[in-house]
Amino acid sequence: MARHGELLIEEKGSICTLVLNRPEKRNLTTPNMLLQLERVLKKLKEDETVRCVIIRGAGEKAFSSGYDISAIGENDMMRDYEGHHPLIIAAKSIENFPYPVIAMINGHAFGAGLELAVTCDMRISVDNAMLGMPPAKLGVIYTFSGIRKFLNLVGLGYTKELFLVGNAIDSIKAERIGLVNYIKPREEIEEFTYGLAIEMVKNAPLSMKTMKLMINKWQQNQNLNKEEEEKLKKLIIEVQSSGDYKEGQQAFAEKRKPKFKGR
Repeated sequence: MARHGELLIEEKGSICTLVLNRPEKRNLTTPNMLLQLERVLKKLKEDETVRCVIIRGAGEKAFSSGYDISAIGENDMMRDYEGHHPLIIAAKSIENFPYPVIAMINGHAFGAGLELAVTCDMRISVDNAMLGMPPAKLGVIYTFSGIRKFLNLVGLGYTKELFLVGNAIDSIKAERIGLVNYIKPREEIEEFTYGLAIEMVKNAPLSMKTMKLMINKWQQNQNLNKEEEEKLKKLIIEVQSSGDYKEGQQAFAEKRKPKFKGR
């Protein structure tokens, strides 16, 4: 298995496995890891030999516990909005990869880690994983494009529950609401995931490419008008400059519960 910084890469025939490799940090994603993911997927797309990609986390504790909040910069929220953030770049590369991408959720998945999984074409979760979107508990806001993925996948009610309550849900509920496709015991998840990948690489390449593109285009056909865009941008800037935003980052670094004041 080749190592590229915080990403491990293994190609076997038409299947490539990408491992988020920060087990000591529960595979928190970093800008470097996400940009490396984008570069690898771009190369695989150009090579046209890999017909299925599997993304998983290193170890058994986490698929990815989110985005390393210590790496959040001053202007990250606007970079999110404008599509220049490493997470959005990595997610776009998953969407743009012409063949199926499977998230093998071999442990907990939170925040940016869960968004990466949701961006994949299918999700297979170990039966004891917890999944959640905690930005409201950290005093930060999530991206429009990220929230849209959850709306498309699980609908309005469950998206609001995930983001506004912010509590994690177990894999059983995740399967029930459509957040994951399958749940498997740890001793079975790898065999099942690779069996599904092998089944898909036998399919007609042009058919798969065209149908994935078609599905993605239908998903993306939701736009804001100019007035709505400006209102959203203003709200993003307000959150970014708030005391609660800074308190969320500081509390995370100090491993304590934040004390939000609503300003």
